[in-house]
Amino acid sequence: MTITLIQWYPYRVPFCHHFTNAHGKMAVREGAIVEVFVEGHLSGSGEIAPLPDFGGETLNEALSTLGTVTSALVGLTITEALHRLHVQQEAGELPSSALCGLEIALLDALGRQQGCSMSTLLAPSAQVVRPLVPVNAVIGGAQSIAATVQQACDAVAAGFSCLKLKMCSGLDDEIERVSAVRGAVGSEIHLRLDANAAWTFEQARTILTACEPLTIQYVEQPLPAYDLTGMYQLRQEVSIPIAADEAVYHLESARRVLTWEAADILIIKPQLAGGLRAGLRIIDEAANYHVPCVVTSTIETGIGLLGALHLAAASPHITLACGLATLHLLEDDCVLEELSLQDGALVLPQGPGLGVELDRAALAKYAVTL
Repeated sequence: MTITLIQWYPYRVPFCHHFTNAHGKMAVREGAIVEVFVEGHLSGSGEIAPLPDFGGETLNEALSTLGTVTSALVGLTITEALHRLHVQQEAGELPSSALCGLEIALLDALGRQQGCSMSTLLAPSAQVVRPLVPVNAVIGGAQSIAATVQQACDAVAAGFSCLKLKMCSGLDDEIERVSAVRGAVGSEIHLRLDANAAWTFEQARTILTACEPLTIQYVEQPLPAYDLTGMYQLRQEVSIPIAADEAVYHLESARRVLTWEAADILIIKPQLAGGLRAGLRIIDEAANYHVPCVVTSTIETGIGLLGALHLAAASPHITLACGLATLHLLEDDCVLEELSLQDGALVLPQGPGLGVELDRAALAKYAVTL
């Protein structure tokens, strides 16, 4: 069966509340759902959701290439189309988020065609796909210590055993906020910090040194993404593990981080990495250096997030809690099925492909013209 049509639908979904990190406030999430139609009325859905503030392309830039690219995929089989995307990825011909969205749609269609989940398609042969993926709760920044502590306690009460704090304010406030959360949730809860590349070297060293007694699992991107020398030096001076996030945006960037020994952990965002198979390559490369990886969302809707969830479930090297519990931040996830959370872990859908259906009414509600 060959591809007959590829369409995409830009959306703009509001956040339930302004989401704040070191890059600023986000009030709305922009992206596009892409749909691949195959002979016999089979289709697959993907999502294009770039994050320009994290060094990615804009949505207009991601969508501007789709007309030419998708016309070349019509008439190919799904497997042929996936191979062509891989060739274009190697040549750097497509924006990362556009690659990711098209790949998810093709893999969704292929899973439906073969009657298996997307994670089964991605997993190494004979590897058993995990039905549950542990995830961390996200606690936003730029709020009072009392509000932060309350959110942390609510997350623990909801079953999360891993929390990530967004870091935004001044040095003393940040140290006090982390200390207050640790005191409120106890020593058994994993605690992560996320600076989103906002600190100077001196700020990072001061805050992390002060937080060393608080048993921090790791800190994400404490320094600008380009400062691999600073990241390496920081690793030598503080005991809290350093995770590279914004510094990892494709395979070559991940290799630079690994060879520079600039991080203890790599954060993989499929929308920035160039798709699920690119994410797998980074994870496997990091495993050769004995560096663990964590898969996270870019706060996209349910289609893109489920693609990332299948990636995490497919790789045996993903053992830490992933940053995928973000759908509640948006007004709507644009899928019909509710994603199940059990004791701090997301349940992998059991159906073929992504395992969910696109909510066309929601997509129509949030549709925009670009």
